[in-house]
Amino acid sequence: MIKFLVTLLITIISIINVNAEDKLKVGVLAYGTVNWELDVIKHNKLDKKYGFDLEVLKLASKNASSVAMQADSVDMIVTDWLWVNTQRANGKDFTFYPYSKATGTIYTKQNAKTLLDLKGEKLGVAGGPYDKSWLLLRAYSKYKHGKDLKDLITPVFASPVILYKKILDGSLNSAINFWHFNAKLKAKDAKALIEMSDVLKDLGVKEDISLIGWTFRRDVALKNKKLYNSFIKASHEAKDILLSSSKEWDRIRPLMKAKDEKVFLSLKEGFKQGIIKEFSSKNIEDSKKVFEILLKEGGKNLVSNAKSLDEKTFWNFQK
Repeated sequence: MIKFLVTLLITIISIINVNAEDKLKVGVLAYGTVNWELDVIKHNKLDKKYGFDLEVLKLASKNASSVAMQADSVDMIVTDWLWVNTQRANGKDFTFYPYSKATGTIYTKQNAKTLLDLKGEKLGVAGGPYDKSWLLLRAYSKYKHGKDLKDLITPVFASPVILYKKILDGSLNSAINFWHFNAKLKAKDAKALIEMSDVLKDLGVKEDISLIGWTFRRDVALKNKKLYNSFIKASHEAKDILLSSSKEWDRIRPLMKAKDEKVFLSLKEGFKQGIIKEFSSKNIEDSKKVFEILLKEGGKNLVSNAKSLDEKTFWNFQK
């Protein structure tokens, strides 16, 4: 009888272990656009399909995300590879896999055609003096017009929400803001003064780059490649769904807080345009070019002790 019970217990434990799913906890901003994709993963049970259990932890700010990541309170966050590279330069083994190529740029309600048309104006800048879009546009201005953008305009540094409202109420004509605020402005008849893809091409960057991505501990992921690669597979499939299914967009519409149809469609299109379909060594080489530009424009205050873009900053995912 005892032998039978022991055998039964071993069998039950084996069944539990076979069916057990690894948990992956992702920390995201409470109202960030990343929630759209994570909701698609959960709703369509893509985590179950790929053999893990996705847990989403809502956080209050970008700083809260990085703190949670460093404290091991979450397994993954979304941030930029500049942060990852800085951590690596300071001896911490983080890595990054691309999430989106969407970037901020200048949106305006003026009848302006080039940066020179903004001369003497105030220009809103979200993200502060070391915002990556601001620095890239300064580099572009020097290349294209022989003048630093900061010497053409008066920068107004403020939060994305404040700058968005200032454009709407007319107290500011132009601003560099994050992509989703720009998408909302586009629905309100503002226009992009210049697309960031054109800025990058003129600066010698031909391939798609992803400044923001899934970020996690490389040493931990190397011990459990199946779990982290399974998440990436689920992420790819969620994006495929969002590229092809209007019904899925209608389902997640409440998450998007779109007040009208034009805003909804603009956010939808902006998200889809940000999706990266392939990311190879060519994209990494062009990311290195972007790092060199940012290093020159932002210096040590931006990149800390990093002298170059570490290859291990990017997770080597293979389907």
